[in-house]
Amino acid sequence: QLDIPKESHQDIRIPQQPEQQGEIIRELSEVRSMLETHLAGNYWGQMQQHAPTHAEITKRLLNAGFSPKLCAQLTDGLAANTPTEALLETVQKRIEARVKTIDPFAMFDSGGVFAFIGPTGVGKTTTVAKIAARCVLRYGRDQVALLTTDTFRIGAQEQLRVFAKILGLPVIALKDSEDLTAKVRELARRKIILLDTAGVSQRDVMMLEQLRLIGDGCKEVRRILVLSATTSLRTLEEVIQAHRKASDESGIFASVITKVDEAAVIAPAIDCVLRNELPVLFLSNGQRVPEDLYPPNVGYLAHRTLKPRHYDTESDMSDRDVPALIADTLAAWNRRVMA
Repeated sequence: QLDIPKESHQDIRIPQQPEQQGEIIRELSEVRSMLETHLAGNYWGQMQQHAPTHAEITKRLLNAGFSPKLCAQLTDGLAANTPTEALLETVQKRIEARVKTIDPFAMFDSGGVFAFIGPTGVGKTTTVAKIAARCVLRYGRDQVALLTTDTFRIGAQEQLRVFAKILGLPVIALKDSEDLTAKVRELARRKIILLDTAGVSQRDVMMLEQLRLIGDGCKEVRRILVLSATTSLRTLEEVIQAHRKASDESGIFASVITKVDEAAVIAPAIDCVLRNELPVLFLSNGQRVPEDLYPPNVGYLAHRTLKPRHYDTESDMSDRDVPALIADTLAAWNRRVMA
């Protein structure tokens, strides 16, 4: 046992000031980032050398817009010494197997209250109009009603009223949760009640208030999250997590992916619904009401995610860019078996 002089203890001083501690944490974070990038670069170089087809598949998936985390899952355990096209077929089948869908006919045939939530500009009102038109054709206009909480945007209710007038449906604006409860009770004889909500940022406190209004006003409501295929992967992930945490125990029932026709890549949207195990109810690929709305075809989705609609390859990442992307998820990549 060594006797350490008391004086030596006095020489070891741990910074107590918050700014000093913050500086140490920042320096450690930088060292960690540099180490992860270095290890990822070595890993990527070994993959290119020992499993070139795996490396090519990985780069294609990243260029398509998939997250590194999902790329690691989709390429895990791929057969060695296999042509690239055969590996792509395997990956496509894996995507198809993971996509969860909901049969819209079965869902609406059971009736109920359906609230369409999501950030601004994703096409909620147009989506509600498309679905309302389909429900009118299937069940009759006396079995469908439209509600809205969107009293913030100028002309928002007017847009929905134009659609409703064409369909011969009433549109009822809601003030609070008690109003929602009363209106649902009044419309109890109607099979389908569609609730259009205001487009609010996932970081806005109004989003919490709106979801609370829905949850307090109708416990049986099914929340349908509307997502735009043109939104970036990180923003989509934040939107899903924010709405999931803000919703009550019933959570998010399903999703609708809009603007599929406008997106150069749809992999980010598919990536997010796969990793969050969020079922897809509809795909929307245009503004026509009610034509541009389709039940999800998993074969088409998987094919479309792997076939980005690029007009050029200038924005594609090079081999030098890949290590920086996979550095944060290197542990997941290390579980892969390379030839």
